[in-house]
Parts: sequence; C-alpha cells; structure tokens
Amino acid sequence: MLCFPQFATGAAGQFPIKRRVVRRTVVNSMLDGRTVKLADPGASRVDWELGLTGLTSEEWGALKALFETVEGRLKSFAFLDPIDNLLVWSEELSQEAWQKDAGLVLEAGIADPVGTTRATRISNSGGVAQAVRQELAAPGGYQYCLSVWARSSEAGEAWLMRSSAAGPVKKQFRTWEVWSRLVFSTKVEDASETVSFGLELGAGRTVEVFGFQVEPQRGASKYKKTSSRAGVYPEAFFQDDALNLTSQGPGEHGGVVRVSARVAG
Repeated sequence: MLCFPQFATGAAGQFPIKRRVVRRTVVNSMLDGRTVKLADPGASRVDWELGLTGLTSEEWGALKALFETVEGRLKSFAFLDPIDNLLVWSEELSQEAWQKDAGLVLEAGIADPVGTTRATRISNSGGVAQAVRQELAAPGGYQYCLSVWARSSEAGEAWLMRSSAAGPVKKQFRTWEVWSRLVFSTKVEDASETVSFGLELGAGRTVEVFGFQVEPQRGASKYKKTSSRAGVYPEAFFQDDALNLTSQGPGEHGGVVRVSARVAG
C-alpha cells in the first residue's frame, strides 16, 4: 500500500496544519432569468497544507520516495488525516461498519460523559469473550492510538484491541462507575494493508461506551465525532509538481507539502 509516511515521532503530521473542505455548486441559468442550483458531489475534496520542519534525512527520503513513486500529481496514495478520527460512525455501533460478535447486545441512547444520551451499553450474553471492532483500509505497521470513554455499574475488566495480519494485540483496563477515557497506543511491525480496532468483553460483562476514536499518532487528542466520513482517504494526491522541501541544516529538512483527496458528497 502506498501511504503518506509517518515520522519517527509516530505522528502523521506537524503543526501548523491547515485543512479545507472544497465543494462545488453547479448553477444553470434559464432563459426566463431563473437559476437552478445543484450540488456536484463528484467535485468535493479536502485539501491539507502540512508545515514540516526538522525532518531527518530518513524521513525526508521516505517522503521523496513516495513523491517519485506516484510521479508527483499523477497517481494516488492513501492519506491518514493527522487531525481527524479514522473511524466512521464513532458513536453508532449498530452501523454495518462495526463488526459485532453474535453474543453482544447493544443498547443506544445511554447517558454519556458530555451530558447527552449518545453512549451505548454493550452486554456480553455469551459464554466466552466477545468483541466489537471496525476494520480500516490503512497500513498495519503504523503507530495508532485507540481511545474510548467507558464505565460499568460493577468494577471489572475490558480490553482495547487492534488486529492485523501479524495477529491481535490487546490491553486490559479496569472500568468503574465513573466515566474514564481508556487509551491504547501501539505499533506493530506488519506490512498488511488493513487493521482493525475494537473493544472486547468477557462473558457476562456489561459496559457503557462513548466516543470511539483512532488516530495515527502516539497519544489521544480531543475527541472528534464522525458519521459516514472519517480520516482515511484511499485516493489522495500531491497538489504540486515539485516537492518543496529544503535543507535547514545537517540532516534536517523542512518545507510545506500540500495534499488533496476526493470525498463523496
């Protein structure tokens, strides 16, 4: 998979980052003076301007190699938005994007930590551990951070998990009567092109969860709610015919990289 490289810090970008959503409206002028306006979903795109500084020669080389492989603006690559949630439907676990083991029972409309009723109660009615997970079309070997708020009426365990071709990796957490944000940061050597994230419960366990989030970095940032669109863009392009990076010193490089990606709607 061709994908915009992560840096040695485990981040997918540096500040400042500028992001702009571009939409187009088609206007048809009628002979009688009326106008008809229609949205043009096929022309929608997201633009990023990434300010980069202090890149090592290895990091600069990875970015240059991608640019040369895609021949500048000609070919596409995958891009993980460094300032967005990579999961779709972050609060609606009943959506098809979420894979749920047969023994799980979901109940929406539960009071959440932000004062609304957007949390979900998950109950494991089965006799073995059960999980809810979402698969992303993203590199399995990147650094990721999975986070979610959770609580339970009785103290117990829950596991956050990620899985790819290299196998599953889990971390155990304790849940209590008060909301707490569970954060699982992990990186696995894996060349696969998909990776899944989720939560696993033991037999008979019930927890309430809110705000699933995956980010291409080491730590969790402020939660971003998503619906049908999230931060994974399988068809992104460089905006420029030249890679505008310069040497800032021995083994240090920087500049501005501009990327665009098509979106639906």
